[in-house]
Amino acid sequence: MHFNNWYPYYLIIARLLNIQIQRDFLNSLNLSTLKPNELADPKCFRKIRNSKALVIGAGPSIEKSTVQDYILEICDRSKGEFDTTMSENTVVIAADGSTEMCLDLGIIPDFVVTDLDGDYESLVRADSGGSIMVVHGHGDNFDKITSQVPYFSNVVGTTQNFPLKNVYNFGGFTDGDRSVSLAIEFLAREILLVGMDFDSEIGFFSKRRVPNLELKKQKLQIGKYLVGKILENSSALVTHITTSNHGSSFYGVNKYKIL
Repeated sequence: MHFNNWYPYYLIIARLLNIQIQRDFLNSLNLSTLKPNELADPKCFRKIRNSKALVIGAGPSIEKSTVQDYILEICDRSKGEFDTTMSENTVVIAADGSTEMCLDLGIIPDFVVTDLDGDYESLVRADSGGSIMVVHGHGDNFDKITSQVPYFSNVVGTTQNFPLKNVYNFGGFTDGDRSVSLAIEFLAREILLVGMDFDSEIGFFSKRRVPNLELKKQKLQIGKYLVGKILENSSALVTHITTSNHGSSFYGVNKYKIL
């Protein structure tokens, strides 16, 4: 979603959730200056082009063994077969808290999309293992950006506000819909959505402590709406994988797989 298309949604979300736009912008500036000459080159996203993007959210369905087995099957099938011209290449994009689950399964995500709310140790392990950390700066995570980002090796900065020279805006608000935006922006041929349980309870990997449950649910519904808007004009083949207990439907999904 290009910035001109994204910004009207951002203004509506900011008004709805009482987000201070100025604080968002100030943290974008903060993020841009922490490692100005060491931020990862966004050319790293080229590996998404023509790939099968496995986009893993932190919903409760990823706690199920059937879903974890499916993730392992997809990742094992693509090992050692990476070729930028082939659609069978699998690129793993993990939304924040799902990184912990991936690591538990022995999977190093190619990209971790995070606003640093997830388990910090898991984020550090993913970075050390070679994941590109797509770190999102907004008005409520200034301290985490300042204290954590300097210790990551492979960082691409993002914002929901005005993009800067080295801080990008690919659209999206929650970690989940920003992960989908990344796959769409860089032209994944096929997208497998896992753990995108926006209508379900808060999962173990989503957040250890939720101080405001109603606000969290409101953000999840915004994320669900944005996933639909992102996907509806996409040419990618989109499959949503979930379980019978955690179903969420979106516009733009070609097929559903219930495990």
